[in-house]
Amino acid sequence: MPNRKLEALVTHLVASPRVQSLWHISDRGVPVFVHTIDVTMLCLEKFPEWREKFPSFSLEATTIGSLLHDLSKASTRFSGQISHSALMSTAPDRAVREAMDVLDEAQSSAGFSLESEQIDHIWHIIASHHGRWGKVMPSTPEALLVHQMDYFSATYHRCSPVDANDILPFVRDGLKMVTVAARLGVGTSVVRDRLKEACRAEGVRDSRDLLKVWESRGSVVCGSLERMERVEYIRGLKELALQAPRPILEAIARARQPG
Repeated sequence: MPNRKLEALVTHLVASPRVQSLWHISDRGVPVFVHTIDVTMLCLEKFPEWREKFPSFSLEATTIGSLLHDLSKASTRFSGQISHSALMSTAPDRAVREAMDVLDEAQSSAGFSLESEQIDHIWHIIASHHGRWGKVMPSTPEALLVHQMDYFSATYHRCSPVDANDILPFVRDGLKMVTVAARLGVGTSVVRDRLKEACRAEGVRDSRDLLKVWESRGSVVCGSLERMERVEYIRGLKELALQAPRPILEAIARARQPG
């Protein structure tokens, strides 16, 4: 597929209201849209390596499949009838239909249609992205890569980008934990955990002592180095997602370059 066609499809897909609705639902404090961009960028980063192993590896199917793999999280979350995980293990065809509807709209807006073989390939990527936890197992290299990057992102990059330095100003103002959590868009357990981590890192007994350190220094150590690095990574990833589709288009251009 020529560069301009894939770029047009990516641009229309990212702009789709249903894809954009993934900003409004979160898993462990990370918007699903951010996770989607993470999976897509991880796949594009791995593309040259996988192309060497599989010469016919499809950049188009991988990119589009990764962008649409979690689309049904919006409808399942808003309906409350079934979880996305349950859907993928019992009726992944529903997730595929939703994704194909959005892809059809993007193709119409872009003014061209994919070959039926490419559509089938994207269908399979979406249906199989949960791997052994879903009803359909990946049977192509492209589907396997999307599954692996989805698992990696969900395991290592699904971490609420909130730390004690975000929380302590609200503690100073006397707000209750439930209110602080609502202001920051996370659960109360995240707020409590982040404060405990910072207390351990600073060697103080509780959040009152932690607040004194914060007031005297203007900041506190928020936890282990690993935790702080993960939080910073997710913050950067969220900023990257806000710039989509540009980072994806740039990653596609890099992936197309000869090895």
